Amino acid sequence: MKKTLRYIYRWSFWQISRAFCYLYLRPKFGFRLRTRGFVMPKRPFLIVANHGTFFDPWLVGHLVRHPLSIMMNEEGFRASKFTQWYLRSIGTYPKKKGESDVRAMRTTLQTLKDGYPVLIFPEGQTTWDGETQPIYGGIESIAKRIKLPLVMCRLNGNFLSRPWWGEDYRKGRVEAHLKMLTVDEIAALSKDELRAEIIAYLHNNDVKHPDNLAVPFAGPPCLQGLTRFVWICPACRAEDRLSVSDTEVFCEACQARWTMDTHFRFAPVGPTEATIGDLHDWSSMHKEQVRAWIDAAETNAVLTESRGAHQCTVTDTGEYPTLAVGTLRLTPERLTFSPDDGGEPLAFAVSDIKDYVFQRKTIFEFRAQGEVYKFHFETGSPMKWVYYFRYLNQWHEYEQRGWI
Repeated sequence: MKKTLRYIYRWSFWQISRAFCYLYLRPKFGFRLRTRGFVMPKRPFLIVANHGTFFDPWLVGHLVRHPLSIMMNEEGFRASKFTQWYLRSIGTYPKKKGESDVRAMRTTLQTLKDGYPVLIFPEGQTTWDGETQPIYGGIESIAKRIKLPLVMCRLNGNFLSRPWWGEDYRKGRVEAHLKMLTVDEIAALSKDELRAEIIAYLHNNDVKHPDNLAVPFAGPPCLQGLTRFVWICPACRAEDRLSVSDTEVFCEACQARWTMDTHFRFAPVGPTEATIGDLHDWSSMHKEQVRAWIDAAETNAVLTESRGAHQCTVTDTGEYPTLAVGTLRLTPERLTFSPDDGGEPLAFAVSDIKDYVFQRKTIFEFRAQGEVYKFHFETGSPMKWVYYFRYLNQWHEYEQRGWI
């Protein structure tokens, strides 16, 4: 009886959530399903999807009639009591961002055992530049262990509609492509083959996708907030000197300027400006430049630094009180934080720093010696810190093979 009442409670909230998606999100983003005639399997089953925007769980989830459980970044649960209640009521459960989480995997298995479909985004976070990131290995093991159907969902157009750094929404077209692997089809594949199948189907590049170029994404150009992501000038290679206006991105060091269209393609304002290409091209330049600086650096050379960094903590309601303000500085072997008020500095060996991610658009977070440290940036890019630590730890190998 208790289990039945729980299902009715979940079902009621899920139908309200589906109605919200159908009446509000679907027209707002121009959402449509491209796989005609696709029928979701009977519950329970597992869904995996690529991840381009905050609203992906609802865009994918509303395609499922049954109450759906969604694995979600644990930071999302540090919010108001109402938000926490809502997330729990519709069936979300937390996972640590940027690392494997045994507890979350156990919750996934138990949820499926209880008869609920589960949605997982195996990238572990939204795409940075429109292209699907390496997925976390292990999803193939879960899929083979549970002996249930696997639905793969590839979203296209979602990143262009609402990139992670932006504050504005644009209406264009978001498409969902679906493919199901049956229990027998999964059993016939090795774990490596199944993982490769998932990687290949989920892969998308919103910025480069030719179908997107034919769609007018109406709305603001999404320049505001862009410097949370990009920080290296394509013209002079200066760091942290980029600024944006309503119409342009420009470098305060060399005065180079570019406009950006709604497909995130850049055009130089003057005839002597460097050519960027599109956002994905600019992101690739960042990766190549960071790797080059790391390869050329001597042991004690400063790779990068950020002044005005706020060391902070987080409350259960999602507030980030500042503990100290100072300079974050990185060499090939050490990360240090020196408070402006002369307080005790923090120092970490690069080899001790794990699970480095960005949170809430402005926060660089990592784990060291069992403690979690957070640094908030009022201006500049928290992403650059993740880039440096990724390529200090051979991230390009993960990018080449497509999984972590």
